[in-house]
Amino acid sequence: MEAVDQVTRAVFGFDLRPGQRAAAESIVSGRDTLAVLPTGSGKSAIYQVAGLVLGGLTVVVSPLIALQRDQVASLSRRRKPSGDPVRAVVLNSSMHKADRTAALDGLRAGEIDFVMVGPEQLANEESIGALSGVTLFALDEAHLISQWGRDFRPEYLRLPSICESLGSPPMLALTATAAPPVQADITRELNMREPKIVVTDFDRPNIHLAVRRTRHDLPEDRAIDDRTVEVVLAHDAPVLVYALTHARCEALAERLSLDAYKAAAYHAGLPAARRSQVQDDFLAGRLDVVVATSAFGMGIDKPDVRSVVHAGVPGSLDEYYQEIGRAGRDGQPARAVVVYDPRTIRIPRLLAARSRISPDTVHAVIDAIEAAPGRVAVKAVVDASGVSRQQVLRVIQELEDLGFLEPDGSDGLVRPDRLPPDTFALVSKEGGRQQSILRSRIEAAREFAETVRCRRAELLGYFGEHYDPPCGTCDNDEAAAAARAQPSKAQVGRRHQPDPSAPRVRHKLWGEGTLLSRDDHELTVAFDTVGYRHLTPAVLENGILTVEN
Repeated sequence: MEAVDQVTRAVFGFDLRPGQRAAAESIVSGRDTLAVLPTGSGKSAIYQVAGLVLGGLTVVVSPLIALQRDQVASLSRRRKPSGDPVRAVVLNSSMHKADRTAALDGLRAGEIDFVMVGPEQLANEESIGALSGVTLFALDEAHLISQWGRDFRPEYLRLPSICESLGSPPMLALTATAAPPVQADITRELNMREPKIVVTDFDRPNIHLAVRRTRHDLPEDRAIDDRTVEVVLAHDAPVLVYALTHARCEALAERLSLDAYKAAAYHAGLPAARRSQVQDDFLAGRLDVVVATSAFGMGIDKPDVRSVVHAGVPGSLDEYYQEIGRAGRDGQPARAVVVYDPRTIRIPRLLAARSRISPDTVHAVIDAIEAAPGRVAVKAVVDASGVSRQQVLRVIQELEDLGFLEPDGSDGLVRPDRLPPDTFALVSKEGGRQQSILRSRIEAAREFAETVRCRRAELLGYFGEHYDPPCGTCDNDEAAAAARAQPSKAQVGRRHQPDPSAPRVRHKLWGEGTLLSRDDHELTVAFDTVGYRHLTPAVLENGILTVEN
């Protein structure tokens, strides 16, 4: 499409990559579009170019205040092909009153080309009332609407009705991490109309993939910390370390500081000013290592991160892929290492269990909706039920999906005189389905950590992309190549060297192996001849498997 190319060159001075161009052209043609592009591949250029081609107002919904400001600053330095400056503003909860008033006045006057908003601002009637002439509705970090993930953000669920109230302009959803089921979930939850889905190559060949196991004869926390510190010390800085809890962030940052690293922790429990300082110091090169929860990194563009280390298996491969994508954005070699202790899998499992909506919550929300006369206001349901707005929105979304409620385009809902008698059972059934999905994602991450196959093929296969192994840049492929070059008894059939402190076992069919993990439901064993196998505890009871030490 000629107009897309002309605007891109005239305003930005470069050509779009194929995936960017396909998504921009789809939007300009008036089609709802989901673009799944790797981290650092320029997703923002899609709505910037499409918005300027379409004219009018582009609304960009982003959960990241820092990214909103960066985008506004970048756009405000540009000029349209006509020579007029690009006008961009933000609307978020951190604004001073005078800045907010000026932004709203500019929007009402039709002087603004781009507005970056947090999703919570679109529940504000003053903000909605200022938006007119919207020609593009863009949603960044679109995976946050998907109930497949622990990052699920209920406020995103109101976006389809808000888009409709703005005249149903074309909708653009952007994400760096979405396996095929998540893609389907995003397009469904956003009510996208016959969307075009643009998915580019997920592979980041410059990132070496590896897993390092902990010692099983140490307490869990010490085992994770010791191995993580060892991995960080063995790799070049800057390094991002992702930990599963606030306590691990603090402990690891303290230990790394003792090793002459400039290290700091980043997590939601820290004051906002401290988090902002850590982020700024890391971007400016004043820190070698940041030890963070998954809250750190979205929208952060630091091209020279050399390593990303996960201190414990992440909650999903979607989460893992997005986080390792922060390494090596400059195209130079980088490393991604998971420090794996099977005992830590309980943490994402616990978080998944906590995310389930309790039966009492479902009952309270349904009762409050049925007791409301006429139009149902979300705020009134929150007040009457005593349940948090986040939980209320999740139950309401289930009721909408079941066809029992309809949004009215603001903060209200339209319902029948009575909800069906089996409403509670249907909502509870859907909650159980979502829990199964979360558990399956956790298991996929665990299997990635334990696989003896090419890790790149395993990871890309999760995203529905075929890859012919070996990649030659993962620990399993390197171990296999070394075994072929110098075969030995210890290496025959084994692509990963288990920790020597783990118990040795013998199987009647598969021979000797190393017991890597054990719980009430499953044993994971790395056999010397056949590799990893997942077994039931019954094999110990009936003597098929025996412990040798």
